[in-house]
Amino acid sequence: MTFFPALLTNVIHHQDARAMSDVINQKIVSTTITSPPYFDMKDYGCENQIGYGQSYSEYLKDLKKVFLAIYNITKDDGTLWVIIDSFKKDGCVIPLPFDLERELTSVGWKLQDIIIWKKDRTVPWSSKGRTQRKFEYILLFSKTKNYNYYSKRVTTTDTDQLKKWWITYPERYSPTGKAIDGVWEFPIPTQGSWGNKFIRHFCPLPTALVERIINLSTNENDIVMDPFSGSGTVPAQAAYMNRQYIGFELNHSYITMFEKHLLSTLKKQQERYKKSISLKQSRHSFHNTIIQLRVLKYIKSILKYLKKQGLTPTIAIAELNGESMLQYKHIKASYIICAPSGEHEAIQSITDQITNKPPLSKFGIEPHISLVSKLSDKKKIYCGYTLHNTHQSAGYYTANSSPNNICILSSIHVDIDITQYE
Repeated sequence: MTFFPALLTNVIHHQDARAMSDVINQKIVSTTITSPPYFDMKDYGCENQIGYGQSYSEYLKDLKKVFLAIYNITKDDGTLWVIIDSFKKDGCVIPLPFDLERELTSVGWKLQDIIIWKKDRTVPWSSKGRTQRKFEYILLFSKTKNYNYYSKRVTTTDTDQLKKWWITYPERYSPTGKAIDGVWEFPIPTQGSWGNKFIRHFCPLPTALVERIINLSTNENDIVMDPFSGSGTVPAQAAYMNRQYIGFELNHSYITMFEKHLLSTLKKQQERYKKSISLKQSRHSFHNTIIQLRVLKYIKSILKYLKKQGLTPTIAIAELNGESMLQYKHIKASYIICAPSGEHEAIQSITDQITNKPPLSKFGIEPHISLVSKLSDKKKIYCGYTLHNTHQSAGYYTANSSPNNICILSSIHVDIDITQYE
């Protein structure tokens, strides 16, 4: 664990971000999350501020200076997240995100992604030829090609948030969860949403949005920075998630409000963060369920195909067989197909063909398929499944007791009522 001077980290410095090099001269920052001041549209209540009262070229020049300083103190695997929007002036749209991107790439930053933040509630500005703005851009930059990006931490594993197709098409969903897409929907905070009317800043960022970015780009004890801290959403969320923080802010009243708010909420919010880590258990459960659904659907697909070819397999046994070490495979599975001995050669030939191409090759299963004329263990109890439904067990059976509609026997037990997800 690396320790930094107490006066450097875990503080919002009452200082101009353009002078941050006077405060920090080491490569210590893991990620920077910020929303720069608006250009000449809002007065943040300080003299010599960036944006208000400046020309557009001066504004870009100052932002470039700030982000160059951030580049110099960012670790080689670090990232920069800029939340920003275009604006309209003198009857024309000014493409600020794209102008700023050119300035940042000129000093070394590498643009890695452009995300749309759909924010819904917003200031009701609109004008001729310009609709009400419901979104902003999130520009993700990295310092090098080898940057920290922990995408598996923010996948969706809450099945209540997924469409029912995760049940019937488990091969389409990663066992680690549904990946986030390029449109992030987080409503902007309302006045007082931090409690007791804390937020006085013009454009506070949603805490959930900041939490996602911190999860994506940092580990505990890493340093998170915001050079335009405002009311302190980024530093506060960093503290809640056991990260260190550094902020810069010209308006001292914002810093005072932030310090009081952090003192009163830190313990409770850190406990909330601990509970969120325990969600790994639900991710593990989702992983297992997707794998089980895939293993059962895999043999169901094979049996259906064999029957279409005029072959007559009677029943199959499907079992999990450990983790696969092959690339792009998640699990080993063993399958025993019971069919007339005269069909074994044809079945073997067909299964060899269809398991090595999509869709079965996309299931992430390393299969071991064997053929028998009769099942040897007729007393073992299995869960039974039909060719129409491998997500809801039809009951418990042995090889002797299973009715004709039961085509798959397995020790895997899934009993998912798909109507709950419609």
